[in-house]
Amino acid sequence: MANILIRSPFYFSDSEATSLSAKLELSINGVLEYTIIKDTVGSSILFEISELVADYLDITYDGTYTSQVVVISGVVNFYTGKNGGGSTVGSARQFNHIGLEGYSTFKEGKNKTVADESLMQSNTTMYVPEGVAGYVPYIDEGEIIYQSFNTSATSATVAGESIIIKRTCDPKYTPIKVTFVNKFGALQDIYFDKKNIQKYTSTSENYKRNIIGIDGSYSTTKHQSYNKNFSSTESITMNTGFVGEAFDEVINQLTLSAYIWGEIGGEIIPLTIKTTDQTRKTHLNDKLINYTIEFEYAYDYINNIR
Repeated sequence: MANILIRSPFYFSDSEATSLSAKLELSINGVLEYTIIKDTVGSSILFEISELVADYLDITYDGTYTSQVVVISGVVNFYTGKNGGGSTVGSARQFNHIGLEGYSTFKEGKNKTVADESLMQSNTTMYVPEGVAGYVPYIDEGEIIYQSFNTSATSATVAGESIIIKRTCDPKYTPIKVTFVNKFGALQDIYFDKKNIQKYTSTSENYKRNIIGIDGSYSTTKHQSYNKNFSSTESITMNTGFVGEAFDEVINQLTLSAYIWGEIGGEIIPLTIKTTDQTRKTHLNDKLINYTIEFEYAYDYINNIR
C-alpha cells in the first residue's frame, strides 16, 4: 500500500505475455466506481488512476483538524483477446492505496509517494503568536495525524523530526491564521501577524429605462438610469512579518493550494489566492523577508445561492 498524491498522475503498469487487453476494476472508498478495458501494447498495460480518484476527495475545514483521505483499491486482469475478449491469462494484479490531496513536482518524477510515519509539511521552523496552540501534521498507516503543541511550546518532535516553534508578538496587529492544504495533502497553518488591508469590489450593469407616463409626464424622483445585476466581492491583503528563507517553500505551496481558509473577525472564511506571482526572497537580496499575499473571499458578498 502506498500513500499517493492525487493532484499529480499516478500510474499502474504491468505486462502479461500473450495478453491482448486488460481490464481495471477500480474501487473508491469500498465502492466499485470504474471498469476500464484497454488493449495492451506489446503485452503491457498502463492505467492512470489519480484523475479518476480526484473527484472523490473534497477537503472541508471548520476549525477541526481531521484526517481526510480516499481509500483506493484495484484489480487488473489480462485477456487473450482484444477489448477484454477471450479468456483471462495469468493471475489478477491487485493494488491498494491511500489517496492524499497533494501533488508532486516535475523534478520528483513519476509516482511520488509519502512514506508512513513522515512529516507532512516542508518547514521545520514555524512562526506562531505567543500564547497560541497549534498542530503539526504527519502520516501513519494511511491516516493523517495532527500532533498538537501547547500555548507555550517552543519546540516539538513529530515523526522523528525536530520542529522549532518561534513565538511572535506585535501589539499593533491581531494575527490572522490561514489554514491551507499543502503539497502533501495535509492541513497546515500560517500566521499573518502584520498589517492587513480589506477591500470591497462591486460591479453592475447599467441601462436606461422608459419612465414616461401615458400622458407624457414623468416623475423627477424616478431613476431613468438604472443599475441591476450587482455583484460584490471582498478581498484582504496580509503580511507574514519577518520569516526565514526556508519559508519560501511554504508560501509557494500556499499559492498552489486549492483549499484555503482564514480566521477573520472570529469567523472561518473560505479564501482563494489573488497573488499569482511571488519573488523568491533571500536574506542576501532582501535583508528582512516579509511576504505580502492578497486573498479573495471565495463567495459573492450578495447571497445568490439558488
